[in-house]
Amino acid sequence: MLILGLSNMRDAAAALVENGRVIAAAEEERFVRVKHVTALPVQAIRYCLRTAGVRLCDVDAVAVPWKYWQVGRRGALALGAMIRSPKLCWVKGKRSTERLTQEWKELFFLRRYLTRLIDGTACPEPVFLDHHLCHAASSVLVSPFDRAAVLIVDGASEAHTTMLAQADGPDIRVLQRVPLPHSVGQFYAAMTAYLGFKPDHDEYIVMGLAAYGEPRFAAALREQVLRLLPDGGFELNTKIFDFHLARQRMFSPAILRLLGPNRQPEDEVTQRHRDVAASAQMVLEETVLHLARHLQRLTGLDRLCLAGGVAYNCVANSRLWREAGFREIYIPSAAGDSGAAMGAALWLTHRRGALTERMVMRSASWGPEFTEQECQAALERAGLSAERLPDDQLCERVAGELANGRLVCWFQGRMEWGPRGLGNRSLLADPRREDMRELINAKVKLREPFRPFAPSVLEEKASEYFDLPSPSPFMLLTVPVLPSAKGLIPAVVHVDGSARIQTVDATSNPRYRLLLEAFGRQTGIPILLNTSFNVNEPIVCTPEEAVDCFLRTDVEWLVLGNLLIGRPTAVQGNA
Repeated sequence: MLILGLSNMRDAAAALVENGRVIAAAEEERFVRVKHVTALPVQAIRYCLRTAGVRLCDVDAVAVPWKYWQVGRRGALALGAMIRSPKLCWVKGKRSTERLTQEWKELFFLRRYLTRLIDGTACPEPVFLDHHLCHAASSVLVSPFDRAAVLIVDGASEAHTTMLAQADGPDIRVLQRVPLPHSVGQFYAAMTAYLGFKPDHDEYIVMGLAAYGEPRFAAALREQVLRLLPDGGFELNTKIFDFHLARQRMFSPAILRLLGPNRQPEDEVTQRHRDVAASAQMVLEETVLHLARHLQRLTGLDRLCLAGGVAYNCVANSRLWREAGFREIYIPSAAGDSGAAMGAALWLTHRRGALTERMVMRSASWGPEFTEQECQAALERAGLSAERLPDDQLCERVAGELANGRLVCWFQGRMEWGPRGLGNRSLLADPRREDMRELINAKVKLREPFRPFAPSVLEEKASEYFDLPSPSPFMLLTVPVLPSAKGLIPAVVHVDGSARIQTVDATSNPRYRLLLEAFGRQTGIPILLNTSFNVNEPIVCTPEEAVDCFLRTDVEWLVLGNLLIGRPTAVQGNA
């Protein structure tokens, strides 16, 4: 059975699944070049169908992770807002109108839109599924576990913000839900807005900033904003701190008295802002840990599947893993709303009794790939020439350049599924250099200096450098760097002594593995600094985008498959 999953909300995406086996998956932002785009994922759908060699009419079903007509809870909250605050009523009404005229309208007419926009063939009847169950399926149905506790934490589903469940095989049984407006995700997004960053977009910046602060506002936030309940739940005081107002940079007098004036985007980041970030991070961690401990008591299980947008908070994930009573944890590479598109396809496959090829997802390589001829054509259009090298020579050469302090844009195989460059669309550097973060920010990223860079490490060598309880293939865990290793790899050690780690096993990414091995042989350190291949844009998808991004930076080397491309100065310097 061939099922297309799609999401047209924030982080729009599509995925194609056959009998439980993933064929293709990609976020729409990579094609339309707009970060976190909200749209009908036309380009992503076309890519998925093209990869499978099928037309829309060949698909057995279209699965959507949202029951758009379930608006009772949201309607009741909107009515309450109308009574409570004209300003809040206006903000909520404006947002609801936007969704009604775009996302919900697209879902209502989905069959008609897809038939017209994809390839002109008939679209099968769409099936609309519970949002949080799709998140759960995106983790459970590709995890290595037969039985597991399941925790879903995000901004909001149709009517809830959190789900606790238990998976027995492919069956998922809901145990407990937390209703709107009590949302950990919306709390953290509102804090992101308060700190002058973009909510539902820049939460990872706040997470990085938190390490530089002291959580001196945490007690006040616990008492007045986000309160834990004895039954494993929590309450968010939206009278003091409302996500919808925060999105418009409107804050109550109470929260301003509690935390001080909110930061404007152009303002300097002060120590108070760092302390607010640290406090918000601590409260988020404590809330997720509270939920997970309660879930572990309910299920008695020692394996956990985690998903939802809050699962991108790798610092909270690590505390959860170490302190909640779970021996193993699985988090998919696309844990947020894009991943729900894949989850919808998997969940519908199971519901229709067609889950005959349940797979364990250890790789995120589900996006487009390009031939060497296509890469050569992109270089010719840009007036660049390349040297073609076999894998072993390429990796030895690139490892040598990295060891000499050069930067390398590394473009390989299928694009990653999820927000991280994991060795297919990556910018690579030597983690041993103290000044490498400043160098990358100066030459490439042009981003806040407090944001950390991540290490990729050979899986079997990870325990020599990091206090890592288990493999972390998708860069979704932050772990302590061992004291003996901090001086060896300073460029990937955050200010608090941690690192957001990616482990690379023997099979998931062979060429990236060869490069790490070559760098290890040359330097004694089997670790590379790995950050995503982009500059203030979505991660590059095509060879043309890779070449264009490379030429907009001062990076010395570009690798497209087996093709090595250098700037004239870099080439002359190695003559």
